[in-house]
Amino acid sequence: MNRLMAWAAAGFVLMAAGGALADPRLDEKVYAPYVQKGVGEFELREGGEVGGGALSGAATTVWETEYGVSDHLSLAVVGVIANAPGGPTKMTAIGLEAVDYLGQIPRIGVDTGLYLEYSRGLNGQDDKVEGKLLLAKRAGRFEGLLNLIVEKPLSAPTGEGIASYGYAASATWRVFGHLRLGAETFGDFGDDHVFLKAQGAYLGPQVKWSGHPRGSPVEIEIDAGWLASVGADRAESRGQLRLGVELERRF
Repeated sequence: MNRLMAWAAAGFVLMAAGGALADPRLDEKVYAPYVQKGVGEFELREGGEVGGGALSGAATTVWETEYGVSDHLSLAVVGVIANAPGGPTKMTAIGLEAVDYLGQIPRIGVDTGLYLEYSRGLNGQDDKVEGKLLLAKRAGRFEGLLNLIVEKPLSAPTGEGIASYGYAASATWRVFGHLRLGAETFGDFGDDHVFLKAQGAYLGPQVKWSGHPRGSPVEIEIDAGWLASVGADRAESRGQLRLGVELERRF
């Protein structure tokens, strides 16, 4: 309970400090709230805009090194490399993130967690803080994940440092072995100026697989998807390609 109150206070300060998210969220993924003590992870994921539109050709690469320090808390170092359409590739941010598993909501069986990240902007990008409420539901072969996101730039000019809000979600089913099929979506709720009005989104199929190479202590996880733009985001891009590879080992 004390840990929950501390996270709630941090979230309140973040939202009250209340621009825009890095739409179309190429640097995001759908996080689960679960933490594994003693497990180290290295993740590399790539997202790109395709199919025409003002942002077609934009790409973002994220690397993340994470370690589970307890049964409830993991810490990670994150770096972001990005380019605008036709522009140079630059490292745009490096940050620290924490995921805290809070537990399961009784009766409905939804697992909960909280995510907090401080990111130092590079090459002209703003510093920022980002908080997420992580929700997960597992039932048999099904897993549903929902992230509710708030993001606040710290170094923006006066009057421009407004908070922005968004979501990331996925629903997958284990079809056989360690192969999961489903769908994922990323989108915005708006910001402190405009909220819940004509926001765009990206939605499409997702494929996930995990396995151990023979004789290796390292587990490999692959996450791939193609997302179509919906609503306002169609003017920016017709779609996204996403690919993530994660290496995981217990120490």
